[in-house]
Amino acid sequence: MIIEYLRFLTNPAPRSTKILGQLQETIALEARYKRSKKQWRPHLENSQEIIRGAAKQVSGNGEVIILGSGLLLDVPIEFLSNYFSKVILVDVVHLKKIRRKTKRFHNVVLLEHDITGLAEELLNAHPSQQEFLSEPELPCLNENTELVVSTNMLSQIHLAPVFYAEKYLNFSESQLETLAHQIMKSHVALLSKLPCQCCLIADNKRIYKNQHEIIISAENSLKNIELPKPDKTWYWEIAPKGELEKNLSMTSLVYAYSNFSAAPTI
Repeated sequence: MIIEYLRFLTNPAPRSTKILGQLQETIALEARYKRSKKQWRPHLENSQEIIRGAAKQVSGNGEVIILGSGLLLDVPIEFLSNYFSKVILVDVVHLKKIRRKTKRFHNVVLLEHDITGLAEELLNAHPSQQEFLSEPELPCLNENTELVVSTNMLSQIHLAPVFYAEKYLNFSESQLETLAHQIMKSHVALLSKLPCQCCLIADNKRIYKNQHEIIISAENSLKNIELPKPDKTWYWEIAPKGELEKNLSMTSLVYAYSNFSAAPTI
């Protein structure tokens, strides 16, 4: 915890990212990965395989945009740098170690950007504010973009805004649910109308098991947002026993699409 706190203090980040807790969450995510490397490995390998497959469906002469690039655990960065003329990594914060890691790739660009478009509006909101008008935006999208990848972020994208709205804006439970649904739905809408190919990787369901590996509950990760039939599915043991609680584990069912807009409806 002390090491994580020191990293929080010494890692440059936008003001909104610190206030909304996104820098802290990114640092905590790295710590969770280190504790669960074995359980996460199949998921990360599957994610990279899907991204490589999606990339090979386009020429590679243009650019690729990675949304939610994070710690680059699920991103085959060396392959993408070799395949595309330009790689744009988009996240709310890029840790110093990621900046160091990507320096050797001449065509990799880091962009710190709030894909929801809500950060500043949230920070300036009055506690009585009920609705937010900001829409998701992708400023780096251009005529050279061949592929956009949304990697393992759809079910997470609402967490920081919802936490802030609950703590500082006194949102009710129903208001928080509405806000979460709105953020995820807007992200799906953004991906659906992209003028280029889109690769989507997202956990769709969470399964909780007790110490005897018996399922005790399950929930939809996407607030009942319906996704089309995926190209591939797999299970990700995201929180092994002891990570959440002593006798509880959480496994996610992941949906993956190499070409989201072309995916058949269920």
